[in-house]
Amino acid sequence: MNVAQRILGRFGWQLTKSNASIGRACKGMGLGEAYANQWQGVPCTFVLSTGRVGTETLTTLLNLSDDIVAEHEPFPRLTKTSFDAYMQDTSVLPKTDWGKIILAARDDIIINATRQSKIYIESSNRLTYMVNALVEVFPDSKFIHLHRHPYDVIRSGMRRGFYQNHPWDFCRIKPRQDDPVAADWSHFSPLEKVAWYWASINEESLSFLGKLDEKRGLTLTSEALFNGDSEMLRTLFDFVGAREPASVDVKRVLRLKCNAQLSGDFPNCDAWSDHQRKQVNAIVGKVAHRLGYTLLE
Repeated sequence: MNVAQRILGRFGWQLTKSNASIGRACKGMGLGEAYANQWQGVPCTFVLSTGRVGTETLTTLLNLSDDIVAEHEPFPRLTKTSFDAYMQDTSVLPKTDWGKIILAARDDIIINATRQSKIYIESSNRLTYMVNALVEVFPDSKFIHLHRHPYDVIRSGMRRGFYQNHPWDFCRIKPRQDDPVAADWSHFSPLEKVAWYWASINEESLSFLGKLDEKRGLTLTSEALFNGDSEMLRTLFDFVGAREPASVDVKRVLRLKCNAQLSGDFPNCDAWSDHQRKQVNAIVGKVAHRLGYTLLE
């Protein structure tokens, strides 16, 4: 049994399954047909982000539409697997096998949405790390890049303890060996590491979308999402191909402030020291400018 088979075996699934295993009462494409067609004709959308940008709020909004099945960080979350894929650790799996892992983890849930004539949408910063495998496995997929001002994401990350012995730090991304930053990484403060994380994920998301057909990629800001911007909502639902929900329902969801950060202690950016701002700005400045964000001097 090779490494890929052992990893797939942990999920308790095989790559080929009987159509009888899901959605018997639903009409539409079955699992066997999806594999036979190499997943062409299966609509799905993946949200790329750093996390801490409102992905849970976005998922809740998307689920207001009867045309959508939206999931936020569904199980299995592929926590360690996504880290290995990002780090391009070929000692764990050959590059060609990351797509097999994704299919083993997501084929049932995606095809079940398809059989109901619905669009599957997933928001998970973990799958952002596997985006190159996603686009190969699902040829009719679309991608949304949801981003937020670096200062807000960095503060949230610091309050959550990112790169400060957080339980998930073992699989939180770091510079790859060929990244010039790698040599100095051990000397970075947690603040600098979270700033690097924001810049790296957003830069790679921009690069990825820049190579896609423009009809398959959409960029949204958390600020517009949290404000319930009506034009943004129309653009969002038009992009994924779903009917827009009633405005009263949208307002109800936005009042919930899903997954808002309530604990942890780290000051707002206007209370950062000059040294802290200079550290952060030096790391995020280039990407922040591309995304249209203004930084404090």
